[in-house]
Amino acid sequence: MPHPALGLPPSDDSAGQPAVAARLRAAADRLPAVALAAALRIDPSLRDRHDELMLRRLLRDYERHIEQLAQAVASGDDRFVVVYGETLVPTYRRRKVRMNDVVSLLRGLEEAAVAIGPAADADAIRSPMRAWRQRMRGHRRLPGDHAGNAVARFVWKGAGLGDDTVV
Repeated sequence: MPHPALGLPPSDDSAGQPAVAARLRAAADRLPAVALAAALRIDPSLRDRHDELMLRRLLRDYERHIEQLAQAVASGDDRFVVVYGETLVPTYRRRKVRMNDVVSLLRGLEEAAVAIGPAADADAIRSPMRAWRQRMRGHRRLPGDHAGNAVARFVWKGAGLGDDTVV
């Protein structure tokens, strides 16, 4: 919500596509399972990197993702998912979930959310999802999301072969 001290009006929940948001909220009980299945189809290596408990946690997280997406669609304001996505980064880092995996999960959510409605409403869902994924992609540059450059790592460690104590 925009800060009232800045003189900005609060978000209008009817400014966007409230009918599409209502459809998302109505499908919230079956949408997480479909979204996770779509994410596993998009990136099959998710199942290899995460155990069953972590997949259940990711499935549980979809409930809040869907509500934030519904708010963004209803108000026509991407801020709901972008700011929410920023708050997710430390949580997923603590759980040791790569941002590439989070982007795959978001792509699965987008695919599942677009599938529940007519094609005319797809852009109302894709627009906030695009902004959300773009913000998450900015966090992929942090260490731990990729193997890195072996040559740079070799030089950085002082050219010590097998010595992890240098750095």
